[in-house]
Formats: sequence, structure tokens, C-alpha cells
Amino acid sequence: MLDIEKAYKLYSDYKKTGNRELLSKIEELIKGDSSIQGLNLLALVYIEKGKYNDAINALDIALKKVKDDEDKATLLFNKALALFRKGDLDSSYEILKSIPSRTSVYAHSRRFLAQVCIKKGDLRHLEEARQILESFDIPNEDLAVTYILLSRLKDKSLYKKAVEIAKSIKNEKLLAEALLSSDDEKELEEALEIFRKLNDVNGEAKVLYKLSLKKPELLYEAIQRLEESGESRERQTLLYELYKRTGILNFLKEAIKIAEKYNDYLFLARSYVELSKKENELENLRKAVLFYEKYVESL
Repeated sequence: MLDIEKAYKLYSDYKKTGNRELLSKIEELIKGDSSIQGLNLLALVYIEKGKYNDAINALDIALKKVKDDEDKATLLFNKALALFRKGDLDSSYEILKSIPSRTSVYAHSRRFLAQVCIKKGDLRHLEEARQILESFDIPNEDLAVTYILLSRLKDKSLYKKAVEIAKSIKNEKLLAEALLSSDDEKELEEALEIFRKLNDVNGEAKVLYKLSLKKPELLYEAIQRLEESGESRERQTLLYELYKRTGILNFLKEAIKIAEKYNDYLFLARSYVELSKKENELENLRKAVLFYEKYVESL
């Protein structure tokens, strides 16, 4: 068996077992292999190791050599994967859009493209994800997530489709997230029951907050769960909503701390404008301008 064949077998074993020691063995086997297959496998190893720039460089070298459309499509797919993992959603999106429909990886690339669109999260890309995912025969988790997000941005009724999918694939966490988009008290209580069963404190906090809009006595419990949920983008959003609802400045400041961790520049710009109305007006307005400039630069 050739070294490249051994290396691909080891990679297959790695995907089955998750044994990271195999990655170093693969690297050793294909060291100095400048073939398209060797560079592609090396890139896959780099992706698994989190060396995304190295993976992209290896794939770019292979792409300069490739002539076969099938091989090129595979290399492009893997480059899109490396860019996605790196956090460059725009480049990943553009590469996936360029993969020809006549290639065998096209169907996989469309599913992946939908996942990139979901990650981008804006209405236009969510609609694109919906169009792609609805074209597949079997309903899947990604389609349910798309319906949930669209139900919160555009069409409230879509959460019901997400509920149907979650039940059909027996995914309780997904079911709870879908029910969270409902305004029906019974459905929200069902979501709360599921989140508690799953020990999902973050989910529990979200439901309690929503229920507290109808039952104010639940607000204190929602805040308690929020404090236990750790730092996350969802906690950031909830804290800001709590600030808007209660006027308690500490909620806004906690949301700002989380936003700084995630470099959420637009949120920070808006939050510092809000904070400037309460204290240190000039200093906080300067911060708002600074973060808005950073947001514009990141576009």
C-alpha cells in the first residue's frame, strides 16, 4: 500500500475514532507529498488541528495544479470549510456558490452553503438557506433552525414547521427552541419543562424571561437563571432586554462586557450611546463613535 493510501486510511480511522494521535502519523506519511491528493489530505489534517491558514495555503497550491473538475470541486469545498472554521463566512459563501452543479460534491456543498447562510443570520441569507434546505426530500435540523430564526425575524407562524421537524427527528433541544418562538403560554411552559429536563440553564432563562412578560413574578427567577448561564451572545441579548425593561444600569454594563469579549462592535456602539444618557456622557459617546468606526471597518 502506498503512503498516500495509508494516510487516507488513517484519516478515515481518525474520523471514526477521534484519536488525534493519528493526525501526526498522517502528516509524517505525506510529508513532502506535493500531489493534489497529498495536499488535500494535508489541508484536512490542518483543519482538524485548527491551522486554518496552513490548510488554505495547501489547498491554494493544489488548486493551481488541478485540471479535473471533480478534484477542483473537492478542493474548493475543503477551502470553504477551512474559511468557515476560521470565521471568514463571506469568503466561504462565495467559494461554495462557485462549485459547479455537475460535480459529485455539489449536493454536499449546497447543504454546507445553507449552514453558512444560517451562520450569517440576516434575513436575506436565511431565506436563501430555506430555499436550499426545502429542496431536499428529508426534513433536517438545519431547516428547523432556519424556520426558528425566520419566525423571530419575519413570519411568526414558521415556528410551527420547526416544531413538526423537531418532533419527527426526536430532537428535544430543537423542539424547546422552536416552542420558545411561540407566544402561547402552554407552549412556552412546555419549552421550559424540556429545558429543565435537559439542564439547559440558558434555555431556561430565555423561557422564564419571555413568560415573565405575562407573569411578572417570574422575572426574579429569570434573572437568577441568567446569572447561572455563563457568558454567551444570548445572555448578552437578554441582559440588554432586561435593561430596557427595568432601567437597571448593571444589566446594560454586563451586556457590554460580553459584547466586548465577542467584538460585537455595532452592539457596543449602540450600548455606549445608551449608557451616555445615564452617565459620563462625553466619554461614553466617544466610545460609541470608536466602536461604530470599528464596525464600519469590519464590513
